[in-house]
Amino acid sequence: MGQHILACFVPKGICIESYEEHTFGEYILEFPNLSSAQVMELSTRLRLNRGKYLANLKTERIVEIIDKTIHLWLNPQYPLRKLAETLLPMITGYDAEIVRLELKRFLRGFRKKDLYRFLDEEFDNPGMLDNFRPRKSGGFTRAYGPELILHFFSGNVPGLPIWSMIMGLLLKSAGIGKTSSAEPLMAVLFAQSLAEVDENLAECLAVLPWKGGSAQFEDVLLERADAVVIYGSSKTVEKIKYKVRQPIPVLGYGHKISFAAIGREALTADRYQDTVHRLANDVSVYDQQSCLSPQLVFVERGGVISPQQFAQFLASELDRYEKRRPRAKLVDAEIHSIRSLRNRYEAVAISNPDIDVYASRAGTEWTVIYHGRPGFEGSPLNRTIHVFACQCLEEAFGHLRPYRSYLQSAGIAVAPERLEVLAHCLAQEGVSRITAIGQMTLGVSGWHHDARFNLADLVRFVDIERSAEQLAELYDPDVE
Repeated sequence: MGQHILACFVPKGICIESYEEHTFGEYILEFPNLSSAQVMELSTRLRLNRGKYLANLKTERIVEIIDKTIHLWLNPQYPLRKLAETLLPMITGYDAEIVRLELKRFLRGFRKKDLYRFLDEEFDNPGMLDNFRPRKSGGFTRAYGPELILHFFSGNVPGLPIWSMIMGLLLKSAGIGKTSSAEPLMAVLFAQSLAEVDENLAECLAVLPWKGGSAQFEDVLLERADAVVIYGSSKTVEKIKYKVRQPIPVLGYGHKISFAAIGREALTADRYQDTVHRLANDVSVYDQQSCLSPQLVFVERGGVISPQQFAQFLASELDRYEKRRPRAKLVDAEIHSIRSLRNRYEAVAISNPDIDVYASRAGTEWTVIYHGRPGFEGSPLNRTIHVFACQCLEEAFGHLRPYRSYLQSAGIAVAPERLEVLAHCLAQEGVSRITAIGQMTLGVSGWHHDARFNLADLVRFVDIERSAEQLAELYDPDVE
């Protein structure tokens, strides 16, 4: 008999009578069979639990609870961490070592110091989440989070749902998270670990799987939610947004394209190998499934190695990476997309010396397409990247403008005196995050996801104006 693992988390009192089983090795994941009546009862229960407990907690206390939960996960011997490190590679197909390393890196970003940075980035005074706080212009302001947030999680990056769950808890919001069939486990395990630290707080969360688009669940919950947060394809985001009929905050994080930019000063004799290694890591982590992963790179001429040599070294590094940490197995459609791209450029390369293709021999494990001139093209992902040569990065950035609505992160490797100038150029073209190559897939606490706030966009600000404050003074019985 295999070990049974619940693929859901619900508050006490919600009775689930039957489950559907899916086997992964010696583990059996149990997915609940729910009715619309149970989902309605669940949303009501979460609101009640929040009102009794979470709504009355001070922000400092919430931070302490989350911090204690995260420190459980930072212990390599923690049973739920060991379970995640075992099961997530089976479920997602990602290399076990990548999952272990990246999950640890990701969770370290939610320790107490990082959560306080997160809050300080978004609120002049985070105390306004607890009480009315004085305003510089007079009067007072308080921020109220939604009572119930409905989260739609994506499954491309293990652990990503934790970001959304923590975001809601910091706003004192109850939350219902819909998991993805591609990764239905991590959010459940995190909720279970939260219950180990503070059972009452965990009672304000539910994590459930259901087939996307199921009207019997989504229509009910969209009517009852006070805010909606959506991760997924642009099509998924727009489809859910269309179904929201009430004037509530809806944050959608859909398809985005990230890229890298490498200056000649990062291609000196003592630096180019490190530069290649850093970029190969960004390309390989989670097989470019994250919207933070680079799909193309601009490389300046004038370094010790040429852009074409850079492409060749990158191909060799990706080959070494594949031997250490193999890419996940692909479905037929993904393989076809990569082979189609290769075939198209191999045909062009016959008559065009500005094009070259470097690819894994045995299969589609990695692909590097070299372009002798600057341009722009997205990738079919799964360790496939375009390398565009350019005389200077400013010239290359001119090719970004038609795609500005899709741009997100830029990993950059340039000298200090160029950083701010090039950052301004990138900002003008629509980029919202500029980071170091080698760090592209790791969003830091407090970053402005898709150029906006994470917390502040979900709250209601309530002001007590100075006139009301002054008038109240008149009614003080001790006033003279």
